[in-house]
Amino acid sequence: MTKVNYSANDKDVTTLYILLKKREEIDWQTFYSYWKNVHGPVSARLPGQYQYWQYHLSNNRGNIWPSIDGVEYKISEQEQLDGIAELTFVSQENFQTWINTAAILDSDQQNFVSKAVMYLTTHGNSKTYVNNIENSSPIGKINAIKFHVMLKKANDITVDEFRKYLVNDTFAESFWKSDLVLKFKLHLLEEHDNSLPPAPGVSHHEPLEKQYQAAFEIAFKNSMDMESFLNSEAYTSIVKDYRKYIKQSATFLEQGTYTFVNNGELTLAGQRTSTVAELITNLGATNQTQDKILNLMLGNQRAISTIL
Repeated sequence: MTKVNYSANDKDVTTLYILLKKREEIDWQTFYSYWKNVHGPVSARLPGQYQYWQYHLSNNRGNIWPSIDGVEYKISEQEQLDGIAELTFVSQENFQTWINTAAILDSDQQNFVSKAVMYLTTHGNSKTYVNNIENSSPIGKINAIKFHVMLKKANDITVDEFRKYLVNDTFAESFWKSDLVLKFKLHLLEEHDNSLPPAPGVSHHEPLEKQYQAAFEIAFKNSMDMESFLNSEAYTSIVKDYRKYIKQSATFLEQGTYTFVNNGELTLAGQRTSTVAELITNLGATNQTQDKILNLMLGNQRAISTIL
């Protein structure tokens, strides 16, 4: 299959990358169901967004990649992630519009989240190098095995040196040029702002030593392709300087991707909740996507792109 490069689509996008940890007293099923069916559709209706995804994750196990001496792969229970929300904005004005209306989300976070750490990427620092996953607005499991990898730079390496290694040297190129890699997206994260006020019952604080400086999303068609990649010359070239620049690499297996806003418009999940959208899609209930049904259910809330 010919690879498709979508990097131009991300060139001028500002990305909000939010790491979430569930409340301890609720189970995972309740957490994910509330996030995708209650919080997600509310969040999707805030103005200014170009894209909004939820990534539902399995906790880090530390044994997915071959270990490299000097690099940490396991993290503490307190550092585990249960999900990532990714929102993009095509302009600073649109991002500010979203900020001005986002307070409504703070009161809802306390219902299912104990911690939310928000990172920004700016000036094209979230880039999709390659994406061969056919479905551009997935709802649930995708036909691939996909990971989200959080990176901390080595202590004696500056942020600029770290970013240069990830972007300009062999790191990104060795991933995305491999025929075995379906998708590779890299985020260069700004320092988390600890001056953000906490939401009721939700921590927004992350000590500097616990913060990540980058993250990447990588997908393979299946586990066999992944193993072949890990035994390839491309992966060997990546790990050659890995420990010089990276001190921690925490990997989270994705359980599902839920798309609520794409190209400035509500998706079916954003319109009707994720569970309803999955039912409609799985049953092929195309009548539920007709204008007369959507207008009846949503009125003038179908599209949010008018403010873009």
